Amino acid sequence: MKACRTTRLVSFFLLFFWLLIPGHIHGQQTSEQEKYHVDSTLFVYYQHCKAEIKSPSVMQMLDTLFLMAKEKGDLRMQAVAISSKTDHFYFGPSFEGQEDSLILYTNTIKDFARKTNQPQYYYFAWANRLITYYTKQKKLNLALYEANKMQQESESREEIDGMQNCYQALLRIYQSKELYKQATIYAQKLIDLTLKYNLNKYNLTNKYLELSNCYLRTNEPGKAWEALEESKLYISNELNQGAYLCGLLRYYIHTKDMVKARETLKETTQLFSKNTELRIKRATNLLEIETNYYIETGEYDKALEVFQQAFEKISQNGFITPTLYRTRGSIYTAKKDYQKAIESYEKAFELSDSLSSAQEDISVGEFATILGMEHLNLENKELIQKNQEIQLETRRHIIILLCIIVVIVGIMFFRETQLNKVLRRAKDAEQSASRMKTEFIQNMSHEIRTPLNSIVGFSQILSSKISEEDEESKEYTTIIEQGSNHLLQLVDNVLELSSLDSGTSIPTDTKVEINALCRQWMEKAKNSLKPGVDLVYQPGQDELHLYTNPGRLTQVVSHLLHNSARFTEKGSITLSWHINPKQRSLVISVTDTGIGIPQDKLDFVFERFAKIDTFSTGTGLGLALGRLIMEKMDGSLVLDDKYTEGCRFILTLPLKE
Repeated sequence: MKACRTTRLVSFFLLFFWLLIPGHIHGQQTSEQEKYHVDSTLFVYYQHCKAEIKSPSVMQMLDTLFLMAKEKGDLRMQAVAISSKTDHFYFGPSFEGQEDSLILYTNTIKDFARKTNQPQYYYFAWANRLITYYTKQKKLNLALYEANKMQQESESREEIDGMQNCYQALLRIYQSKELYKQATIYAQKLIDLTLKYNLNKYNLTNKYLELSNCYLRTNEPGKAWEALEESKLYISNELNQGAYLCGLLRYYIHTKDMVKARETLKETTQLFSKNTELRIKRATNLLEIETNYYIETGEYDKALEVFQQAFEKISQNGFITPTLYRTRGSIYTAKKDYQKAIESYEKAFELSDSLSSAQEDISVGEFATILGMEHLNLENKELIQKNQEIQLETRRHIIILLCIIVVIVGIMFFRETQLNKVLRRAKDAEQSASRMKTEFIQNMSHEIRTPLNSIVGFSQILSSKISEEDEESKEYTTIIEQGSNHLLQLVDNVLELSSLDSGTSIPTDTKVEINALCRQWMEKAKNSLKPGVDLVYQPGQDELHLYTNPGRLTQVVSHLLHNSARFTEKGSITLSWHINPKQRSLVISVTDTGIGIPQDKLDFVFERFAKIDTFSTGTGLGLALGRLIMEKMDGSLVLDDKYTEGCRFILTLPLKE
């Protein structure tokens, strides 16, 4: 019975001191500033905000700190400014709406920390402010609910800061609920996490001591001793040493080894008397263990004296529980002061009833809150699921549409492939036919040219041998000679068209002076003029050198001048040229005042074997051959449809550098 009471008292004092100690430990100003490389202006202003953390005016000061940090691009100090608002509501005096304000700013810092990738602030505010607040207010179900959410999130994201904070929070919650088996699990997890990731080992002694205490509460002294031995390895200062001695004293009291307990108590008391920091932070902890020691040794007067000292310290913080009154009642009972024992037990029962009633109200409120949260979560999940279904349906439609498009494209590709095969076969057949035609024309032309040359030669011989008096014979030989020349010209034109159609290129790399070339054309054309027709030359400038093919150009222009001479009975034939500066081209025109060409025949005359007057001489290939030659030379040959006094042919050639 005594051991049970002792263990309860130990648990209570541990919980009490954990709640009194803030979760956020700050170092010296200079070391903190150097560690985090904080701007000096921001750091000084932040220290000013810390000093006023309980004042309502600190909220505006923290807004100013946030804006200052934002201007300097310091994301960490922005997070500190928001996080400090949770400090204000956590450490400040209680008021209506305190919990809602704490929740609001916890969510605010969580959102900011997640967006800026600062998980340490995300989990610190959640665990050490919101969850700790719930634990202090005895809203343990809400605290457990939030801690479990934190555990799921941090473990799924593999975020060490989150796991460390949630394991610590779950340890405290299960200690408060007196579920020490579960508390042991999270105490061990916290230690394993610290060792695995080589985290800050400054508090590792205290973590092992907490584990040891949990093992004592589950009556596993062997494991408690192992944890105590491990805690010794990480003692780095007298504060750790004092905590270790308190844990060791608690172990000896639990195992009834009072001899070692007395020695340990003496050593602990001496250490505390020398160290001011220990007396401030651990005095009450030592007093409660010392009380248990004197109860176990039957020294009830000393137990009562030490208990009263601890009771006064706890009363100053307003944290009195039924366990304290029951402990005092058990001491008075042992001293056989039954009247005071009854008074202590009555106060314990009254406080217990009051706390039970309050706890029931808190539990009802907690479950209502949790139910509301779960309802909101359920609605959120339903909305997410509905949105996912819509997205899935949209994706399904897109996939179907893509499949249809793929099928259509496949069909089109197949048809195009088949059409290309047909076109390729047709092209091959056309090329084959073109080659055969060209070969046939070349062969036939050769076969025709040989006898024609013979006919022309013999007709010339006959004409020379016939006397001037035999006019009839001379006329016949002249007709034979003209017909043969005409047929030779036809064969030459056909051969040339066939050659150009087969892809023969025309080089244009010969440099000439255009005026000299035009004068040659004029001299040649004079022999074809009819009486009364003037031949006029209009150059664009005195001299122009260009790169072209003079032979082909002479062939085309001479044919145009010859045609003009044939169909012009009176008036004039004009050869002119000028430069088109915009198109960088040479424009040559042959203009006559002859019979002209009807408007509906302007394109027809450029077709092969095209003749407006079927009874006139000529092959009908000259203009077609001329246009083809000009196109091969990157130029053009057209009729001017605006000129109505006869015909005007216009040649265009690009000027090459």
